[in-house]
Amino acid sequence: MVDYRKGRSEEDLEPFFPNEILRHTLLTFFLMSAVLIAVIVLPESFQKSTGEFAAFQTKPPWYLLSFYQLSFLLKSKVLYITALVVFALLFVSIPFLDRNPKRCLCEKPVFFSLVILCLLMVIFLGLMRFLK
Repeated sequence: MVDYRKGRSEEDLEPFFPNEILRHTLLTFFLMSAVLIAVIVLPESFQKSTGEFAAFQTKPPWYLLSFYQLSFLLKSKVLYITALVVFALLFVSIPFLDRNPKRCLCEKPVFFSLVILCLLMVIFLGLMRFLK
């Protein structure tokens, strides 16, 4: 096991629990706020009906397209909810599962590939639903 304390002063070393969890929480709230501001600034697009008595059809908002496509692919509601819960639990538990002393994400190949895979999945599922 590598001793990450070598060559660092006592001020450079900080505990994981209050400091790192606070940073992750603030980053999560920042990203959620950015999405909410984007939703307020860029309102939902509606498909207007051509006839007077035609049904009013809406598309899901852009930030929910990937989840809507996933619900379309997974026919069972129990399986869909289970997939969302597992994904959320894995997302929350990543800081606890990572035992690599390096802080840069580029130096953690497993977690970096998971982040890239999740981003590609969200983009791919969103494009699939958008183009339908």
